[in-house]
Amino acid sequence: MGKKVISFLEFELGVNLLAKKFLKVFIVLAVIGFAFYFAFNMIMISLVHSKKEISTPNIVEKNLYNAIEEVSKYGFGLKMDGEETNQNVPAGTILRQNPPAGMYVREGKVIKVTISRGGEIIYVPNLIGQSIRSADISLRTATLVMGEVTKRYSVVADKDTIVAQDIAAGTKVDKDSVVNLIVSDGQPPEGMILMPDFINKNLQEATEWSLQMGIVLNITKEESSEFDSGIIIRQYPEPDRDITDLKSVNVTVAERS
Repeated sequence: MGKKVISFLEFELGVNLLAKKFLKVFIVLAVIGFAFYFAFNMIMISLVHSKKEISTPNIVEKNLYNAIEEVSKYGFGLKMDGEETNQNVPAGTILRQNPPAGMYVREGKVIKVTISRGGEIIYVPNLIGQSIRSADISLRTATLVMGEVTKRYSVVADKDTIVAQDIAAGTKVDKDSVVNLIVSDGQPPEGMILMPDFINKNLQEATEWSLQMGIVLNITKEESSEFDSGIIIRQYPEPDRDITDLKSVNVTVAERS
């Protein structure tokens, strides 16, 4: 019984001695680590403060390539911080910088910039033949705006459908551009004569119409490889123009070479 107690006490004493040794080693390592950390910080602070302060150059309105060259001369870095759509500034041009021009900062500072994405180019849709509601949807979908809507009599379009638009289909415009529309008000009243649309139609049809209306049809022939002979390729006045007081109209007819 006595031998077991002595062995236990010896074991406990050994554990305590071992713990003390580990504690001493830990304290020494902690002191070394702290000293290293302190020395490293002092070195880094010394390096940072050894860099001179320089006024940041103005790179706003410069393109990205020229801006990189400019900041490199002064030992600065450049980082793109974002892009914005701007109708008035070409794509790739710097809109803003941070820090701003003229601020004194340490050499090696990274200048953050916001770049112009340029304007959004929209193609105007073809609205001819659409209803006003349909045209409005088409314009909104294309991020365009419906402008003034006027009405005129028409012999080429059904009532309440678009007969003309003041920005032609396919034209490149900026976002939110306004497109004015002309809408058919139906057939003209009695006594008013409107010019029909004879483009791509046979000369015979125009001839019959002119005889019926008592209007002289002036015919000019033009050699063409794109149209069959006898097909009208141009006319004056344009379709739906009021020709009540005119005595004659003009058409140009294709003639195979």
